[in-house]
Formats: sequence, C-alpha cells, structure tokens
Amino acid sequence: MKSGASVLLGEPKQTDFDLNFLCLGIPVRIHPGFWAIAALLSLPIGREPLPVLGFASAIFLSILIHELGHALAFRKCGIRSHIVLYHFGGLAAPDSISNYVGFGKDYSSRSKIFVTAMGPGVQLLSAILLVILLRGLGKTDGFVTRFIGVPAHWTADPMGVLNEIEQVEGSLLPFRAIPEFATVYQARLRLADTNQDGLITQQELSDYESRIDASEPLAVPAWESLELLPEVLEPIRRYVPRDMVEHFTGAAQEALLRADDGEGKLILWSSVRLRHQASVEIENEFLRVFVFGFVQVGLFWAVMNLIPVYPLDGGQITRELFVLSGTPNAVIKSLKVSIVCGVISGLIGLQMQMMFIAIMFLMLAYSSYQTLQRMVGRYF
Repeated sequence: MKSGASVLLGEPKQTDFDLNFLCLGIPVRIHPGFWAIAALLSLPIGREPLPVLGFASAIFLSILIHELGHALAFRKCGIRSHIVLYHFGGLAAPDSISNYVGFGKDYSSRSKIFVTAMGPGVQLLSAILLVILLRGLGKTDGFVTRFIGVPAHWTADPMGVLNEIEQVEGSLLPFRAIPEFATVYQARLRLADTNQDGLITQQELSDYESRIDASEPLAVPAWESLELLPEVLEPIRRYVPRDMVEHFTGAAQEALLRADDGEGKLILWSSVRLRHQASVEIENEFLRVFVFGFVQVGLFWAVMNLIPVYPLDGGQITRELFVLSGTPNAVIKSLKVSIVCGVISGLIGLQMQMMFIAIMFLMLAYSSYQTLQRMVGRYF
C-alpha cells in the first residue's frame, strides 16, 4: 500500500542526487524532483531566497510528517516500510511485496484504513498543535483567520482583539480629509481643523460650530456634500475617539495605545490594525513564512488527501469502505468514484486558477480511468 502519490504513479527510480537518511528508524529518500516542485510552489511567497526557503522547508517537513504517519502505522501492523518524497508529493511503501503480502489475513480492511488515515491525521494534528502553541505565545499563524476566514475567537487568534474593539458601540467613528469635501466648505473646514492634520471629524465640526456660535449649521451639510462627489471618495475611514480608550482593558487597550501618536493626533483605525498585526506576527521572516506555510500545507494537503481519488488517501479509504460494506466489485466502484471526484476537483482547481492542483487531479482521474478499463477488460 502506498500513500500520497501512489501505485498508479509508481515509485520514482533512484538517482545519484537522492538524499537518503533515517527518521525514527524509517528509511527516507528524497528525489531531486521534490525540491524543484517545492521551490516552484514557494515562488508566490516572493522572489527573495529567505521566504522561498522558509516555505519550501515547511512543505518538506509537513509532507514528511504525513508520510511518517503512514510508515509508523505500517510498523504498528508489523510491516516494514520506507518513505520517498518526490515531485508528486510523497509515498510510504512496504519494503517488499513479500513483506506486505506475508502479513496475510491479519492485514484487514480496517488495518488498511488505519494506515491510510494516519498520514493526513498526523499531518493535520501537527498543524493544529502549532496553531495552539502560537496562541499560547500570543502570536498569529497568519493563515487560519486571515485566509480561511475562521473567526479569530474560535482559535484564540490574537488578531481577534480587533474584532472585540469594532463590536463596541461608539468605538469607531468616521473621518475625512478636507479635500474630499465640497469646495464651498473647505475654507471653514480648515478653521475647524484644530490640530491642523488635514483630517476632519464630526466632533471637530460640532466643536467649531459651538465656538463661533454659528447660526448656520456646518456639520450636517458638509458631510452630506460627500455624497455629491463619489468619484473622489474612498471607503469610509475610521478613528478611535480618545475618550473611548479607557473603556478597554488588556490586549485591546494595548492595541489602541500602540497606535496613539500623541494628544494632537487621531488614533487611526488603520494604524491600530497595522501595528497590532505587527506585534502579533513572528518577527523573524524565515520563521514567519515557515509557520504560515506549515499551517497552510498541513491543513490543505491533509484535507486534499482525503478526497476520494486514487492514489490519494481518500481514494484508498473509499475502496476499503466499499470492501467492508460487502459491496460487489468494490474496487471498480471506488475507481468510478475516483474518476468523478478527480474531474470535479480538477475543474474546481481550474476555476480557482490553481493550475498545479487542476492538472494533478485531472491526471489522477485519467489514471483511474485507465486502471478501470484494464480491470473491466480483464474481468468482464
């Protein structure tokens, strides 16, 4: 039994450039094609060597953990195995056919499901444990909440402090730059701008009206004039009123104070966000990219491997579930599921412009189709 890139693709031939070592007593071989694909997948992170190396290292460690899960499960079942990492990912395979077959009837469908599920299970667990560790250190992984959209309070992501501030009524109020208002109001707005920062708040307008005892209101018509000039407006920008800071405690108050540039300045919400994010991110660039990549690959690769497509783990689990259910022609039916799911996954990859994933799944679907044709021709 193989995982990751599997029986349908086969184990790559050995080369003079392979890297060989032992990990937990299990032989590991890394084909040079693995590094090439890892580097290619790391390029979207940036062109600088350090982030590329960080992301590639995350890919290597996460996939190695995945295959170690399979190999350790093999060992638990009394089967010696080895690991190969190459351009299609990785595989854990028995050292020999006699070693695999010799285990005999004791290697049941339940044992096969156990071995197969251990790969993505251990990989997923490693990513989750890293997220938990980071939360304990007050750091963010930069992926789960920001890119997947999981609410920060579900994972205790310190970025959730920003959501807590936003939810307090009156904590965020709008401001605008003077040039954004209608020209007829700009001269008086400059007089209302007491701190001379070029930014106007409704509170400043109200204070100005009170000082000059204006008979004609300025605040309401000035703000209404913004609707007449949509071509120059940006999304409404916000600030935190200084008297609201004392309503917060702990991390929320620290985030606000961190963005406070002095009594005469507004506490801009954009500054609060940027400075808080900088404070909870890992400072070292290599580690930051490594953590981001390890969590991303750990979650994405583990879930992707559970899609019921041969030779991925999900395809093999589907086959064994068919066998356990006593369904006739279990392998043939699992191959049909693999073809359908492979095509669907490939099309989704194309739609999301993930070309590597799209091509891989379409190739795997075609491989399943070829295998199905050989089996049908042989048995029917």
